[in-house]
Amino acid sequence: MKWLYLICRILLGAVFVLAGVMKIHPFGPQDMHLPAPAMQWFGVMMSSGWITVLGYIELLGGLLVLIGGTLPLGLCIICPITVNILLFDALLVGGHGIGIALGLVAFELVLLYGYRGSFAGIFTHKAKPTLSSSAAS
Repeated sequence: MKWLYLICRILLGAVFVLAGVMKIHPFGPQDMHLPAPAMQWFGVMMSSGWITVLGYIELLGGLLVLIGGTLPLGLCIICPITVNILLFDALLVGGHGIGIALGLVAFELVLLYGYRGSFAGIFTHKAKPTLSSSAAS
C-alpha cells in the first residue's frame, strides 16, 4: 500500500503543480472549445485575475502534497479546488473531460484513506477550542 500512496501523491501533486504553473505563466496553445456558459465563466476568471490567484493556490497545494510530510495540509487546500473542477466539468461543460476530475478525486480519496490518522481531529463531534494557560485562568 505504501507504493500506492506514493504514486497517488506524486501524480496528484504533479498535476496541481503543473496546472498552477500553467495558470501563472500560460504556455502552449490556449485553444479551448467550451460551451458559451463555460467560456463566460472562464472569461470572468481570466479578466479579474482570479485564475492567477487560483494558480498560486494550486501550486502551493501541489507542492505541499509532493513534500509528503505536509500532505494533509496540501489535501485541505486542493480538495475544494477538485470539487470545483468536478462541478465545472459536470455542469458547465456537459461532462466532457470529467475523467480527469474523477481521477483526481480517486487519488485524493486514496490519500485521505492512507493518511486518515492525520485527519482524525477533523472528523469529531466533540471539538473544543484550545485555550492558552493564561486565558483559562
